[in-house]
Amino acid sequence: MLNTIILAGSQSDESWSGFKNKCLIEINKKTLIEYVIDALKSADGIGKIVVVGPKDDIADAILGKVDDIIDAKGSIVENLMKGISYFNSDEHLLVCTADIPLITPDTINDFVNKCKESKGDFCYPVVEKSLNVKLYPEMERTYVKVKEGTFTGGNIVYIKSSVIQSSLSLIEKLVDYRKSPFKMARVFGFWFFIKLLLGRLSIEDAEKKVFNILNIKAKCIISEHPEIANDVDKLSDVIIVNAHLSK
Repeated sequence: MLNTIILAGSQSDESWSGFKNKCLIEINKKTLIEYVIDALKSADGIGKIVVVGPKDDIADAILGKVDDIIDAKGSIVENLMKGISYFNSDEHLLVCTADIPLITPDTINDFVNKCKESKGDFCYPVVEKSLNVKLYPEMERTYVKVKEGTFTGGNIVYIKSSVIQSSLSLIEKLVDYRKSPFKMARVFGFWFFIKLLLGRLSIEDAEKKVFNILNIKAKCIISEHPEIANDVDKLSDVIIVNAHLSK
């Protein structure tokens, strides 16, 4: 069974119109995080589900719907490590954010199956731009051009916890840079950055570089399910997602 960590984070931004946490926004009388929980529960082979986030804010909405709630108010990586420590295992874990209400069980199954086939320690999904634009043209995403095409990143990762703990400081920096591809590229070196800038970087190049720097077998998983990449980042996204979920 694959245990799962949902990162709920902390949201006090006034733009969320009084919601204590972004994941508590309701669409069709159901919170964003509940969509994620329900999709995970309906996916194949999912074990325990724990949520890491501000417990006082989110407990009432999800109590009894997950196996545990871990109180956390730190950075993404700090919250991730609290989830990893909770399971205290060398096994693979699934980690996702709480703001991807379009996610489906089929999307999760496809990603996990591809991750297992890849035998990677750290697997990250990407979606080709034309597919994402075709199905969700209104959603604004950050895209990166590589040899294989133009892709956007997803909001789920498949990790082996033991290899993550050995590279925490650099991983935290990469997480901070996750929405700035060129900042991320600078961490990996000048020629990496140039190849990315020219669109000559390949997915294999990136995987090898991660291995050389972090000693982690990273695999980029190409997904045909754009739902994995579309998170609710701003209020306009709520309107768009509401339209799709209402169909």
